[in-house]
Amino acid sequence: MAAKAVYFITADDDFIAANRAREIFDELSADALDEMSLEIIDGAAGKTDEAVSACEKTIAAAATPSMFGGRKVVWLKGVNFISDGVAGRSEGTKAALAKLAEFLEKLAPDVASVVVSAFPVDRRKPFFKKLQAFAECEDFQSKDPVSACAEMISRHCRVNKIAIDGGAAETLAAIVAGNPRMAVSEIEKLATYVGGERPISERDVIEMVPIFGEGGSFDISNAFYSGDLAAALAALKRYFFANKKASARPIITSLQRQNSLLIQLRSLMDGGVLTKSAYPQPRGAIESAAGRFAEAFGDADEKSSYNIFSQNAWYAGNKLAPMAGATSLKRLIDCQMNLAKAFEDLINRPNSDEQVMRDLFVLCMSK
Repeated sequence: MAAKAVYFITADDDFIAANRAREIFDELSADALDEMSLEIIDGAAGKTDEAVSACEKTIAAAATPSMFGGRKVVWLKGVNFISDGVAGRSEGTKAALAKLAEFLEKLAPDVASVVVSAFPVDRRKPFFKKLQAFAECEDFQSKDPVSACAEMISRHCRVNKIAIDGGAAETLAAIVAGNPRMAVSEIEKLATYVGGERPISERDVIEMVPIFGEGGSFDISNAFYSGDLAAALAALKRYFFANKKASARPIITSLQRQNSLLIQLRSLMDGGVLTKSAYPQPRGAIESAAGRFAEAFGDADEKSSYNIFSQNAWYAGNKLAPMAGATSLKRLIDCQMNLAKAFEDLINRPNSDEQVMRDLFVLCMSK
């Protein structure tokens, strides 16, 4: 990359700011002649003297020539005093930031590159406005956590040369409920899973990534199969009230997985392999069925959240089987088709997640 003198990275999430700054720092560092030309300064400050010290260290680091010549690369990491906090309001901090801004404005890119990452940030502060005028700025203001996370996933994959299909980033962001740390962790696992042989697909994400949503999504799943429509709608209302910008995609993905497992269990019950009952299966029943039929359900060594024999046997027999035993196979298949239709409705009816889910619940749970 053609080096700039100053990079200013801000976000409404500390991980997103730090992750993007790390990408820039690593790219700039590739041209460094030696490790002595690289320096990371902690920008976290609880009081004025710590904020002043961070600013002074950054100026000194960028102004001090490299031992072997060449350009210095400095990262002022995790600045928390461009905000309305105690340190950010002090006159000493304001003066130190003004001095730092003045230094950075005059900095030549052949001498040094300075990366500043900040969270939280008050965009009304003079330092923020000053750097907007001359620095290479990236400000990741949250539209909503899931959208911001999806953008971060796409950027992370691009920078790290991880191939990922278009819809996979959005689906992963929805499943991890917009948590960027979890998203990056899951990307690394998915990249290992596909082994560089092909892009990470949306199906890979759906099959391999566990649901990380708040407990409310699990309450909804349990209510969905309870047969109590009023309780299920109440659970939906609580979930969307507590999560104003929540996406329904993780809920539908979770229900699709679970419903697929119930279809398999109900088929085994109707075929006489398992006991047809709304109570837990006898001990060893799931293991016995796996011994006879696991290969017919997929590769015995392949872990999939859509394969009943890849699940914990106790969970399958004691938690899922009673749900399958209480619901006809036809009703479960109809439900799976309705879930697929609901996923399409989310795409065609943006910002209508709660209503789409209500329509789905009424359709599937009405007698």
